[in-house]
Order: sequence, then structure tokens, then C-alpha cells
Amino acid sequence: MKTETDNINNELMPRTTGVVHNMVKLARNTRRWIYFRLFRTPIDILITCIISALLLQFLPKVLAWLTWNSVAFWGDPNLCTEEGACWPFLREKIRLILFGTYPFSEQWRPALACLLLVGLVGLSFTQLLRLRSTVIVWTIGSVAFFVLMSGGSLGLVEVDSIQWNGLPVLLMLSIFSVIGAFPIGILLALGRFQKEDPVLRSIAVGYIEIVRGVPMVMVLFMGLFILPLMLPESMNLNSLYTTLIVLVFFHAAYFAEEIRGGLQALPKGQYEAAKSQGLTYWQSMRFIILPQALKCSMPGNMNTLLGAYKDTSLVVILGIHDIMATAKMAYSEPQWQQYGVEAYLLVALWYFCTCLCLSTYSRKLETTESKAAK
Repeated sequence: MKTETDNINNELMPRTTGVVHNMVKLARNTRRWIYFRLFRTPIDILITCIISALLLQFLPKVLAWLTWNSVAFWGDPNLCTEEGACWPFLREKIRLILFGTYPFSEQWRPALACLLLVGLVGLSFTQLLRLRSTVIVWTIGSVAFFVLMSGGSLGLVEVDSIQWNGLPVLLMLSIFSVIGAFPIGILLALGRFQKEDPVLRSIAVGYIEIVRGVPMVMVLFMGLFILPLMLPESMNLNSLYTTLIVLVFFHAAYFAEEIRGGLQALPKGQYEAAKSQGLTYWQSMRFIILPQALKCSMPGNMNTLLGAYKDTSLVVILGIHDIMATAKMAYSEPQWQQYGVEAYLLVALWYFCTCLCLSTYSRKLETTESKAAK
């Protein structure tokens, strides 16, 4: 008769065999991946060896500078040396990097305003609200943002926009410029795509090609000096709001081309089906054509959005202090001048994390749409 121990061993045998089999399979797949990706051809072997040599040369030094040769965030800044990072610098200057010259006692307001904008973006990505509800929420949130930043009401101390620096300026210019540019880009794409009105088509084509044919820096400078001349004398826009308007019309041209590509990607039968149902031009665009075109142009639109977000840092040449400028301000004092790398690492980490979130959401959305299409 089998003993109890034999029964237990017999039960565990298939499990142990399965674990060993999975480990062997994982090792085989890993070895195959390494071979096909890194050592398949002589050129692959050469590139792998060069990259490995560079990593072995520089990676230990970088890790040493970041970790064991550095001074901890809570440490004494007097112990900082050139051999390692001085993280206490960020502890001392984090508020200057994030909010610049905004009044120190009132910096809870830009912090709350930044959280508000980030929360609105996250809420929009969840797709829990319908279009009308999203517009209402964004309208209320935008008003709340500017009330928090400017003050002068609800018992808040008034702060001039010249003192708006750092992260709030970055979020304001990037988010609101994209929000304003996207619907204008749709109209420009429709104007260029249609063939019934050649004058409207020529205007759309001319605008898109002119904007895409000049550098963004030139457009910013022209907008800063020319736009105020086109406004009534009683209406004065400071450089911050002028830059926002210029960014809206600049990014609209790039969104227009991406959306036009989505319109051209749709089969002709979709347009014919809309006409056969007796829909007007705007009805067919709203209910049939544009939803499909926007899905087709989603990767390009997300790429344009990421570019618009990062290109906002160019506004520093106009004297607007975004987070790149405030990072420079943070190490401008004599005792901190050698720690600029730490400041820019913080800014780079912010850009990387936010762009990674946007690109991850884009990939997830594309996967969802492709599964729904199947």
C-alpha cells in the first residue's frame, strides 16, 4: 500500500515538473531573444559590443554620481562635492524651480492650480464624462485656474502675470494651446479637404503651409510684436497671453494636417453612405466622417500633442519663465552655481514622466480601438 508520503510526492510531482518546464522554456526564449536581437549578424554583434563597452565605461561613473558619492536629499549641503550629486540643492530650491518668483506665502495657489489642471487632464483620459459634461467641467476648471493664479477676488491677493513662473506657466501654455488648437485644426482640415469652395481651400492651404514653413521661434516673435498692433488700443495683452494665442494658431496647422490624413484614409464608401442617408455636410461630418477620421489620425495627433508640450519650453526666449527658466534661476546664486545638473535632472524627470503617461495612454487607446474594430 502507498504511504501518505508517497501520495504527497505524487501530487507534487506534476507541479514541480510544470515549474521546471516553465523555467526551461523561459530560459530558452530569453536566449533566443538575445540571439536574434543582439548577435544575429556581424553588424549586430559589432553594435552590441560597442554599446556594451560604452555602458561599462560610463554607467558605473553615472551611478556613483547619482547614488553612493552623492549627498542625500535630507543631508547637509556643506558636504556636497563635485564627485556626487547634491540633492539638498533640490530641497532648498524646489519651490523656486516649480513656482519661480510667485509670492512665497501664496505658492499654495499655483500648486493647487497645477493639481487642478493635471486632474482635469486625467479625468478627460478616463472618458467617464460625455462631451458636453467635459466642456462644462473644463470651463469651470479653467476659470478656477485663472482665479487662483491672478487673485484679486474671493479674498485672494492679486498677483500680476509677470510673477507667474515655472510649472503653472508650462501647464497653462501647453494644455490651453492644445485645447484651442485642436478645434481650429479640425476646421482647417475640413477647409483643405473639401473641393466645393476653391477659395476656402486656398486660404486653408496657404495658412497651413505658411505656418509649417517657418520656425516656431519666428512665429512667436512675430506674434509678440505684430498681434498687439492688430488689437484696439484699449485692449492690452501681456506677453503671456499673447504667447498663448500664438501657440494656439501655430499648433492648429499641425493638427490640421494630421486630421486631413485621417480624412483621406477613410474609404470613399463612407462618404457615399452618408449622402445616401440624406445627411447634410455638417451632419455627415459630425456623426460619420470625423469620428472615424479622428481615430485614424490618433497616433499623429498624439505625436503633435507631445511635440507641442515639449516645445513650450521655447517661450523662454521671449522672457517668459517656464520651468526651464526657473531651473536656471535656482542655480544662479553663487553658492549653487555648480549644481545646475541636479536642477535640469528634475525638469527632465518631469517631462519624461508626463510624456510617458501621454504615450502610454495613446497606446492603450489605440489597442482598445483596434480590438473594438475587430
